[in-house]
Amino acid sequence: MTKVRELLSVRLDPSLAAALEHHCAQTGATRSRVVQQSVAQYLVTQSGPTLGSLAEAVLPRVPKRRARAARPSRRQRYRDYVREKRRR
Repeated sequence: MTKVRELLSVRLDPSLAAALEHHCAQTGATRSRVVQQSVAQYLVTQSGPTLGSLAEAVLPRVPKRRARAARPSRRQRYRDYVREKRRR
């Protein structure tokens, strides 16, 4: 399932646009991410924070954890043990 994202066009004063570009160059953040965080922060201060909306809007997504490597079964471990014993 894909999320539908809204496209938003914003006009900025040249000085504000230059400050945004400078900030992005210094931090490595994208303009889109900076604007998203700024709008989210503004909305939270205007409407009052809720933990869920604040987390979704401001915090980066947590990457999914990889599944652990499958542990050998008892039978396989026993076979490995026996083979090792035979080699000695």
